[in-house]
Order: sequence, then C-alpha cells, then structure tokens
Amino acid sequence: MPPKEKLTRADIQQGALALLRESGYEGLNARALAERLGCSTMPLFRHFRNMEEIRLAAIASASEIYTGYIRRGSEQPVPFKGIGMEYIRFAKEEPRLFQLFFMTSHQKVPLLPSEDPNYADVSRIASVASGLLGEEGKRMYREMWIFVHGIATMVVTGVMDFCEKEIGEMLTDVFQGLRGRFQEPKKGETI
Repeated sequence: MPPKEKLTRADIQQGALALLRESGYEGLNARALAERLGCSTMPLFRHFRNMEEIRLAAIASASEIYTGYIRRGSEQPVPFKGIGMEYIRFAKEEPRLFQLFFMTSHQKVPLLPSEDPNYADVSRIASVASGLLGEEGKRMYREMWIFVHGIATMVVTGVMDFCEKEIGEMLTDVFQGLRGRFQEPKKGETI
C-alpha cells in the first residue's frame, strides 16, 4: 500500500491563500509556499500542474472572501450603503487582498478577473436604492463606487483612518447628493 499523501490540494490552496494575505501576490512562489507547508516543492506539483494554477486557486479563494464581505453588506437594512461599508471593511481587514484586486494592474497580474464578480448584483441594488435606471443608474453607481474606493484606498495605504460612523455619514451624504443631482430635471424639462 503506498504511503498516504500528507498534503492535499486543499492544504496547498489554503497555504497559497495565506501567503497572498500576508505577503501579497509577489510573495506567492513555490519556495515560500513549500516552506510554509513544511515540505519540498515537489508535493505542490503533484496536485497542481504549475505555479500559475496554484495562484489561480488562491485568487479564487480570495475572491470568495471578498464576495462574503459584499454579501454581508447586501444583507444590511440599507443594502447599497452596507455594500460600501463592507468594501471599506474588506480593505481594512484584508489589505493585501484589496491591493491585489483593486490596486494592481491587470497587465501585471493577468490572472485577475477583468470585472468584479459582484458587479451585476451590486449594480441592481444601486438602481433600487437610487431609483435610477439605465445610463443614469450606471453613472450613479460608478461615481459612488469611485468615492467608496477612494476611502478604501486611503484606509489601506494608511493615509487616513475613519471610524465606522464617519464612513457611514460620508456615504449617506454623497449618495444623497448624487441621487439629487441625477434626479434633477434637465434644462428645459419640468417635473
């Protein structure tokens, strides 16, 4: 009977995810992963064809973590605001993953998804929250996301740190301002 395999594919994937969380994409290499798992590099490639496949698996796990934050936000009493709050919380609690997904050139890391996997759901929630459809709804969502992303980026880089209450108030203020602007009648139109 052959000896039982000590490392499973899941063990390797979890180790790779841990390295992404601690050291970022650049820190995820075969040597560092083998050291973390207490083995040589050979067992890694019994389960995965190459390092790119390991990175893809780790990025998939990281994406599930991010999606969990977005899902929690969507379950809040005010879902669109909750999603913004959770996006910023993700930046605070998972800075390396946030940097990987939202502050890294996709040319540098072509394994990254080209679009946020939560885009369609969040866009729908934004339309419901704002009452805006079509191009105006998309513009509202994009401008609100730029604001939320700016806060998250300031938090993850250490430029600013806001308490949850401040973040919530800023999101409300900007949302109301944008919604008001997009709902204003265009020149010559009456309501």
